[in-house]
Amino acid sequence: MRKQLQPAIDYYHGLISHDLPAADDQMALLRQKQTENHVLFGDRPLANSLRPTFLTESMYTAVQDTVYLIRQAVLKVASVFFNDYDLLRNTLGMEEWEIELASVPTNVIRLAATARMDSFLTPDSFKFVEINAEVPAGLAYIHEMNRIYRELPIFKAFEQKFPVRAVSPLEHTMAALVQIYHEQFDGKEEMPSFAIVDHLDVPTIHEFTLIEEYLERLGYACEVVDPRALECRDGWIYANGRRIDILYRRLLANEFYEMKDACGAFLEGYLAQKTCYLNTFRSKMVHKKAIFSVLTDPRFAHVLPPEQRAVIERHIPWTRLIKEQKTGFRGLQIDLLEFTRNNRKYFIIKPNDAYGGKGVTLGFTVSQSEWDAALDAGLRDGYVVQEVVDIYREPFLMQMDGSWDLVPAVIDLDPYINGPDVGGCLTRISASNLANVTAGGGTLPLFILRYV
Repeated sequence: MRKQLQPAIDYYHGLISHDLPAADDQMALLRQKQTENHVLFGDRPLANSLRPTFLTESMYTAVQDTVYLIRQAVLKVASVFFNDYDLLRNTLGMEEWEIELASVPTNVIRLAATARMDSFLTPDSFKFVEINAEVPAGLAYIHEMNRIYRELPIFKAFEQKFPVRAVSPLEHTMAALVQIYHEQFDGKEEMPSFAIVDHLDVPTIHEFTLIEEYLERLGYACEVVDPRALECRDGWIYANGRRIDILYRRLLANEFYEMKDACGAFLEGYLAQKTCYLNTFRSKMVHKKAIFSVLTDPRFAHVLPPEQRAVIERHIPWTRLIKEQKTGFRGLQIDLLEFTRNNRKYFIIKPNDAYGGKGVTLGFTVSQSEWDAALDAGLRDGYVVQEVVDIYREPFLMQMDGSWDLVPAVIDLDPYINGPDVGGCLTRISASNLANVTAGGGTLPLFILRYV
């Protein structure tokens, strides 16, 4: 499938290599534009490649179709099993307080109003490794990058031969939040006010500003606020003195719980359900990385139709919560701890609820003693073990230490989901096995080749 992209990639690389001094200048311009437009993670520009990522129309359609079937599978197993306390606690690994918050009644039907499914490109397709269903980031950065890259002379020259289109996750997500507010939450305001709620000292603070500016250009009032600065009056959330209709929650539930005593208004407003919180705390049920354990375990997957089981087999790696258990693996009945301990090169260990590549142990990169220690820690802390994905590396002609070299890069392809629809993708590249921005990866815009 990826062979269709090669002529476009070769042409872009040819434009770079044809005039390297000009490429140097445009790389400097790319960094300058990111700084000017606040496309920054902390103080670091996010894009580190003059070439963006590409998909063909057929590839983008395949991503959309795959995501739709996986989403339907998640909804099906949720409808059948998610009232089962034992599953929530012992298969998904949810904490008591998480289950309690997820049980608060809300008019919002969706488990996650907006989510992002994170995948790696493989030699012949792609495989998802987790669902970021709680507070997916990056959508405003991609929106701005789409505009920045189109202003680069090299991109303009490329588009003369290879016309492209871009999908803005920011446009899709904000429209989805307003739609949910009206259709599910029964919100009454035609132009609802927003509050973006999170810590204000996070490296993604620039994205909050970009979202605020975007909403205000559309005519929506918006406040960016720390959760501890919120007020609750007669059940309504107020931010910076403004009554809020939609609380766009970027604060992780775990972070809220750690400082819950200082966030009384935040919780009071959630319980009152006058301000529409998106995402709700129910999103935690599909945010846990162990959700893939439910999808890949026949005890639960047997309720799914054949087309959903087939797409799971192709696009989701075998995953289990680390605990003492007998389970199936590729037709074998195994003792989970013994089998994964003795076959480390086929597995990775990662936290059930974390982000940015934190706490990830790749079995094929560590010694047996390191793997044993990671497995023991994972058993204690409720981590998951997941089958290794055969990751594809695509060469990017990149500026490295003042010279231009072809760098084989891992590509992270992460479609944003708003209901049944895919609304653009986050793509990240890295020379290492982790492509997360917090792990040092670079974020790039994705362009769809229109006639390839």
